[in-house]
Amino acid sequence: MVIQRWQSVFLLIAAILMGIYSFSPIAAVTVADTTSEVSMLGSGENGYMWGFFGISLLTTLLALVTIFRYKALKQQKMLCRVGGGITAALTVSLMIVLYNLECDVLSVKMANLMPIISIFMFYFADRGISKDIKILSSYDRIR
Repeated sequence: MVIQRWQSVFLLIAAILMGIYSFSPIAAVTVADTTSEVSMLGSGENGYMWGFFGISLLTTLLALVTIFRYKALKQQKMLCRVGGGITAALTVSLMIVLYNLECDVLSVKMANLMPIISIFMFYFADRGISKDIKILSSYDRIR
């Protein structure tokens, strides 16, 4: 029986996307004709972004751990939901912080689509795990 294949693929995609997002520039800020890129690795005046970087890496690690919890489907399902929730909270709070920056021009990068796609990947993995739980419970009924 092939259980788990698609969930693992979805979770791996979510982990890869969040890992890349952790190191990508997320915005370009122009202040007084000086343009600088904002990333979660933040240096100098953007030092508060380290928290976002840590949460992003935590989500990456959580997605990888979730892949290997295939023997405990209910726990894996819960970890998927937690990972999706943390990613959604990270995305919303990061956008709030970016739009509250004091600057002349704010240009948001396309890299900000990665966590949104990652949320969908967590959702699809959750659906796949639900299907597996349903299949296994139907086998238990037959016995």
